[in-house]
Amino acid sequence: MLIKYLPKIEHLNCVMLTAKEGLKLNRSMVQLIPGTNEVTDDEWKAMRGNIQDELDSGEIKILAQKLANGAKAKNLKEMTNANAIRFVNECNSPYTLQKWYKEITKEEVRLAISKRMEKLGVEIPEDDDIPEDDDSSETVVTDDDDDEDIESKDSKKNAADDDNDDSDDDEDLEADLATKTVEELKVLCEKKGIDAKKFTKKSDFIEALVAKD
Repeated sequence: MLIKYLPKIEHLNCVMLTAKEGLKLNRSMVQLIPGTNEVTDDEWKAMRGNIQDELDSGEIKILAQKLANGAKAKNLKEMTNANAIRFVNECNSPYTLQKWYKEITKEEVRLAISKRMEKLGVEIPEDDDIPEDDDSSETVVTDDDDDEDIESKDSKKNAADDDNDDSDDDEDLEADLATKTVEELKVLCEKKGIDAKKFTKKSDFIEALVAKD
């Protein structure tokens, strides 16, 4: 999963990972550097409860690209070259760049990763770690969603549209809800018959809506 860290004053943010049953974690902490960062799905589940304030304020945003089939690409492999290169150029994390260098096979994107690593002075992995080139065609996206990310596109959607969301994945639903304003969440709660009068935080609305879905 791609996330963008946008602190008002540039600084590192070390986020503790809260271990939960069923999660595979190879580290106990995620270090967020201003710009694009990538974490695994399990790391996201382990850290999201510890960054609710930053999600509410927009300091941390979830990045994704809507595909033509309605699905959302949440990692560099699934995105178009244009979006992938944009996020690469916004990345300052040596950990994330080295991870991409070992995983991404699209030639244009790999070139952008190499250039970014050279610019930041990040060590390039040995040749044995480099993946073979992939000739697969680029992912198709809808015209109006090209070069858009989830926080800029989904936040503009009318709350009524979300009532028709057929996703069975609670993780996707929670990620979508996190991009909405409190007022939009209130409208959704009202439509689903949820009593939100006692809710004081954005996370209260999200938890109630996920449980109701």
